[in-house]
Amino acid sequence: MSAGTASTGPEPSTTAGAAAGPTAPAGSPAPAGTPASKSLPACDAVLKARQTAVAAIAPVAVVLAQPGRPHEVLAKATNDLNTAYTAMHVGVAGAAELTADPKLKAKISAYQLAVEQAIVAVEGSDGDQAKLAAVIELPATRSAEKAVVAACA
Repeated sequence: MSAGTASTGPEPSTTAGAAAGPTAPAGSPAPAGTPASKSLPACDAVLKARQTAVAAIAPVAVVLAQPGRPHEVLAKATNDLNTAYTAMHVGVAGAAELTADPKLKAKISAYQLAVEQAIVAVEGSDGDQAKLAAVIELPATRSAEKAVVAACA
């Protein structure tokens, strides 16, 4: 598929995250308009985990946006999403350990929980294309991601 005809599909939430972004998510580098962190180590770490996940999830989102993908492609998409969200989970968990600010720690911990839920959703998708695509758009992940990004702005 040529770059000129590729659909960007849903924006990942990022994860890693995943996150895309997540949000990623899930989430290509961080979407335009993503604020820079307050230069707090925890913010730097969580935003880096998010950016890495978004970059890993973006090509999977493109694949999942194309109807009727074969089983082998969906198996790879499942593995790629699981890998991205797992890496994001590790990065977000590490970021939570870098702050003593209880409000920021709570927001990062909520984001970590949302990423865990995304991992569970990927594992429970049984390679179903619609379920995998839905993981990238999980509202809980999006909401937690927005809260962390706002707190780090």
